[in-house]
Amino acid sequence: MAATFDRTQIKSALALSDPAISSFLDLQTGRVVDLIEGDTSPEQVELSQQVMDGYGDRFRYIPGGNTDVDDAVIDAWLEAEGIGA
Repeated sequence: MAATFDRTQIKSALALSDPAISSFLDLQTGRVVDLIEGDTSPEQVELSQQVMDGYGDRFRYIPGGNTDVDDAVIDAWLEAEGIGA
């Protein structure tokens, strides 16, 4: 899938507690993208459409709100998503 996942971005997304931001891992690039509720800019609308079109195959939702994220938490999330570390 992706060459390398950006673990720093995944860690930040897992810890994110802003309900207006939804984070997704892009399996093609290994980077995290954020969808911001209420942002109607052309870039955000296009990104939102890409995420919705590729959800499950290319993009995986990263649930936030974990205040204690370490490598084991990242590995467990990757494993639960079936994409390994």
